[in-house]
Amino acid sequence: MKREKLSSAAASGVVALIFLVLGFQAALFMGNVFKERRAEKPAFEAVGAEEGTDGRDDPGSDSKEDNRVVSAVKSAISPAALEKPSSYTDSRTVISERIESGKEHELFEFDPNLVTQEELQKLGFSERQATVILNYREKGGSFRKKSDFAKMYVVDSLKYAQLEPYIVITKIDINSADSLTLLSLTGIGPYYAHKILEYRERLGGYFTSTDQLLEIEGIDEERMSGFSENIEARSVPFRFDIWSAEQWQLERHPYIGSYAAKGIIRYKSLSDSSLWTVENLISAGILKRSAAEKLGLLLPEIDL
Repeated sequence: MKREKLSSAAASGVVALIFLVLGFQAALFMGNVFKERRAEKPAFEAVGAEEGTDGRDDPGSDSKEDNRVVSAVKSAISPAALEKPSSYTDSRTVISERIESGKEHELFEFDPNLVTQEELQKLGFSERQATVILNYREKGGSFRKKSDFAKMYVVDSLKYAQLEPYIVITKIDINSADSLTLLSLTGIGPYYAHKILEYRERLGGYFTSTDQLLEIEGIDEERMSGFSENIEARSVPFRFDIWSAEQWQLERHPYIGSYAAKGIIRYKSLSDSSLWTVENLISAGILKRSAAEKLGLLLPEIDL
């Protein structure tokens, strides 16, 4: 009976010893975990101190701890990593950039097709924004009307409203433009650029009006509407002189033609030079009045 009691007591002691050892090991493990977590916590406590707290947990409030975690993560990430990718940058992002620059800017007339980077920065754009505008031009982009400038994502609505009165789009002079310049017009490719230059030559070297482009086959009002605001007939170096022109030049002119050219040459050979007037040619039925008006022969003299 005593032996059974001793055996039972010994067994109980062994079991207790086992639990004691296990409990000690568990306590050591939990202690190490607690030390590791305490070592990580100062980063969050520092954030709490910046926010006006002592960094300790607020019982019953998990949101404060979450906010401190988010703040700590943000502080560890560089500002550049938090910015939107360039493909998502919209026009509103330029406002903060301009405020940060803190530079005074000037207002003056400028052509967005010709303005330099230095001038853009004087107008209030940052170096990056000015580079974006110049890169657009270098890749073949152009500003055909004022509102085209507002389409640049680095030009926000407030900035455009401020600059709009100062934007000047320089018009192309169709009397001095070469084929490369004409190609910059909407709807004008190599074929029509060649046709314009050819027709200008037939007219005697210049257009008296931009509407004369409508006389070129293939250029109608719809096509011309794409570039009419960007052209002008500015330089008129001389009038077409029907009295000094040779017969082939008269025949080639679209307002004269073969029949009138022969009549003018014959009239000159049979009459005194004092009678060489446009009105006499019209009276003789050699030249139509509408042709004379298109030639500019019946218009007031042009100051050269």
